[in-house]
Amino acid sequence: MTQADFKRFSALIQGVAECYGQSLSAQGIALRFKVLTQFDYAEVEKSALSIMATRKYTSMPTPADFLEHISGGSAEDKAEVEAGKVLSAIGKHGAYSSVVFDDAVTQAVIVQAYGGWVKLCTDCGVEESEKWFRKDFAKAWAAYSRQGIQQTGHLPGIFEITNHSNGYYAHVEPPKLIGNPAKARAILDAEKYTLALSERPENMRGEIRTVSGFLEAISEAKANVQ
Repeated sequence: MTQADFKRFSALIQGVAECYGQSLSAQGIALRFKVLTQFDYAEVEKSALSIMATRKYTSMPTPADFLEHISGGSAEDKAEVEAGKVLSAIGKHGAYSSVVFDDAVTQAVIVQAYGGWVKLCTDCGVEESEKWFRKDFAKAWAAYSRQGIQQTGHLPGIFEITNHSNGYYAHVEPPKLIGNPAKARAILDAEKYTLALSERPENMRGEIRTVSGFLEAISEAKANVQ
């Protein structure tokens, strides 16, 4: 928004306040405008209507409430969506397929909180546990999201793990893209180089020797300077 939008923003935000039985000072309106000025007026108006239609509390919505609605909902809302996405992927692809989700936080939760894709599929195979999985996964996702914990690359399945353990690197199908294909590919590509090293121990040893030689060269250079 620009200063030209301030008048209608002021009317909008005062209208929201009236819905909650409150009034705002000129300073309160100005501060809210400053926080939300990065967004178009249409986005702010849409979020205001959404808040009034869904908010059950009687207190005046804070700027943080507007930011959450503009960004697509709270962390808890997004966590519920991601939990459903994971359950759908388990049912559709299972533990044998390698996967890459379109959300790096979701991948971090799967790896760090559940021990990886294969273990997650095995542990969550009981239909009766779905309710508790949704609750626990959503809680973990919200916490990881707030801390900015992410996992790029893909999550290997049984076929890939087995083939790699037997040295069949060429006999591995590409991971299944879960969610938005473009976003999932971006997360996959972000760690291709690291995965290539970890999948081939001989390459990793070569990288270690290279780094070790580089550090030795630096040490020698420092010694010569002294």
